[in-house]
Amino acid sequence: MIEETVDLYDYFGAERKGATRGYLRCLRHEGLPEMGRSLLRPAMLVIPGGGYVVVSQREGWPVALTFFGTGYETFTLEYDVAPVGYPAQIEQAAMAMAYIRRNAEAFGILPDKVAAIGFSAGGHLLGCISAIWDDPAIAAVLGDACAAARPDASVYGYPVVTAGECEHEESFENFCRKAVKAETYSVERRVRPECSPAFIWANTPDSVVPVQNAVRLYEAYLQAGVPTELHIFRDGWHGMTVCTEETEPSVPVRPECAYVRPWVDLCRNFLKTLGFAVQTKR
Repeated sequence: MIEETVDLYDYFGAERKGATRGYLRCLRHEGLPEMGRSLLRPAMLVIPGGGYVVVSQREGWPVALTFFGTGYETFTLEYDVAPVGYPAQIEQAAMAMAYIRRNAEAFGILPDKVAAIGFSAGGHLLGCISAIWDDPAIAAVLGDACAAARPDASVYGYPVVTAGECEHEESFENFCRKAVKAETYSVERRVRPECSPAFIWANTPDSVVPVQNAVRLYEAYLQAGVPTELHIFRDGWHGMTVCTEETEPSVPVRPECAYVRPWVDLCRNFLKTLGFAVQTKR
């Protein structure tokens, strides 16, 4: 196992302009020479939520380890939060994706199998690079290579999506910081046919981010003709992440966790149909 932390601003030679974070926590597999073969792996960028106030711990490493354990090379983004707002978060997410792509060959990553997963406000940030990859903030750091910021598949967990009715106001306020309009970054309005396939899941009783956010995102992908899958669980709550003892504070763990936990396998199967699987290097 290889662990390292990358300063994205240092790597890309970009100015921080008030940003204080922008780090990528990398977790990669070491090769096993005794097996006599090399493997190529899919990659997963993990974008935790937190309302753009904090970067949730339970939506970071536990998620990265879950996908790492199934063969993915994983990268967890530590991005800026309030009072720092746009454009810091979107440029940091874009740089994270571009970093993975630029190092795909060196890291043994399948170059066209780089996915990203975002939870809550992290789902909104995921939506920004998934649907608005040519945003001016991204162009400022990646130039003509803006398309490198778009994941090859997007996984949304109880995401913040829509501005206006059913809006999670805190997330949009902290993201926009009066520098841009919330409507411009209402993700369902920006989905287009060129977007990559999406897997979306949420919980009906979510009292923090209304489940309509996930529904509207699904409808937008559907209307754009982009392959998508939606799972809305009858039970559960906001912030369930991977539904394990480590990420659920109640003791004993509530039975709803076992009920919602299958989203992980459903997601993995969805990605497998898109070719996200470990391959032997030829």
